Amino acid sequence: MKKLQTLKRCLFLFCIIIILMIVVSIILKYEVEGEQTLPYRLSKIFVISTVEGTPVDDGENIWNIGIKQVNDLYFYLDKNSSAEETIKQITLQNFQVTQTPQKGNLAIYRPTGELNNLYTHSEQNYLNESLVYTGAAVDDLKTLEIGNQGGVIACRMALDNLGTYISNETTEITYNGTLLTNIGVNIEEIKFGINFDILIETNKNVVYKGTISLQLPAEDVITNGSSNFEITDFSNVVFKRL
Repeated sequence: MKKLQTLKRCLFLFCIIIILMIVVSIILKYEVEGEQTLPYRLSKIFVISTVEGTPVDDGENIWNIGIKQVNDLYFYLDKNSSAEETIKQITLQNFQVTQTPQKGNLAIYRPTGELNNLYTHSEQNYLNESLVYTGAAVDDLKTLEIGNQGGVIACRMALDNLGTYISNETTEITYNGTLLTNIGVNIEEIKFGINFDILIETNKNVVYKGTISLQLPAEDVITNGSSNFEITDFSNVVFKRL
C-alpha cells in the first residue's frame, strides 16, 4: 500500500513539474515573440530627412538664417484581414535618447498644418510627453486623427539650434541639407539614436505595446540636400498586451 501511495505522489509531482515547465515555456516564448497576430500591424515607417532655415532680417546682413535639421516620420498601420476591432487610439510615448547628438537640441513635434506645410506652427516639444492619435473616420494629421480601419500617423524629430548662417554674398540660398556645410556641421555631429513605445489600442480596450529604435538622420542628408528611407522589417519589434 505504501509503495502505491508513493507511486501516486511521484506521478502527481511529475505531472505538476511538467505543467509548470509548459507554463514557463509559454511565458518565455511570449516574452521573446510577443503577440503573433495583431488586429493592426505597423507595416512601414517612412523617414524624410532635410534641413530648414529660419531667415532673420537684422538690417545688416543679406543672409541671417537659423538652422535646424528635421526628420519627418510617417507610420503606416494596416488592418489584419480577419480583425473585427477598430482603432481607438495610437500613442507614441516614452521617448528615450540612446545616442546624444554632438550638436543641436533634440525636439519632437506634432503636425499642426496642412500636408504641404505640416509643422509650420509646431511649438510644443513632446520629447517627455505622449503623442496620441484618436481613431476617426479618416486620417487627419492636423487634428491628430487616424482612420479607425488603419491609416497613417506622423511626427517630426528635429535638431534645433544647430547654428546661424550669416553671409553678405548675393548667391541664392537653397534651404536643404547643404546649409549644414555652410555652418561647418558634419553628419557625425548630428547623428542621434532614439527609442520609443508605440501603443495600439482597439475599441475593445485591448492595448498592444512595442518598442521602436531609430538612428537618424539619413546618412546622405548633407550631400544630397534631402534624403529619405523606409523601414519595413519590424522583426525586432515585439508587441505585447498590456
